[in-house]
Amino acid sequence: MTISRRALTLLSVPALSAAALIGGASAANAAEGDVQFTNAAGDVRCDVVMTQNGPHVICVSDGARQTMPECNPPEEKIPAVIVSGNGPGVVGCWNQGLVGEKQALGAGQPGNAHGITVFADPMGGLHVLSGSLNYVAYAGPSTVGNNPTAMSSQLSS
Repeated sequence: MTISRRALTLLSVPALSAAALIGGASAANAAEGDVQFTNAAGDVRCDVVMTQNGPHVICVSDGARQTMPECNPPEEKIPAVIVSGNGPGVVGCWNQGLVGEKQALGAGQPGNAHGITVFADPMGGLHVLSGSLNYVAYAGPSTVGNNPTAMSSQLSS
């Protein structure tokens, strides 16, 4: 069964919105302190840390090196999307480690830290919503980006 990119994007937006509302409202999913949310495989990670300017998010993907060869060698750089504030993330290479305490998210499971909601999808991706529920970042097994259509590039891989 083949799912079109458009259909997947159209289905994912309502699902992410619902997850954000459920995740944001659930105290059980709220993490204390800085957190590094990971997908089940651990190869996609989103660090949510509090800075003096508010929440700061860095999502990285080991598998996105294929689409971002400038983010090599692996010991020095990794494909990333970096978010400060409520605006969309900036895609680039990250050269530092992540600091939050690891918390794995299973498919469909939301996590929340510092007002930021991270939602794991069934394909191993992590979606990030700001405190005002704006979609700000995506990191998946083969790509990183700052909108829901970023995940469509991994469907064509």
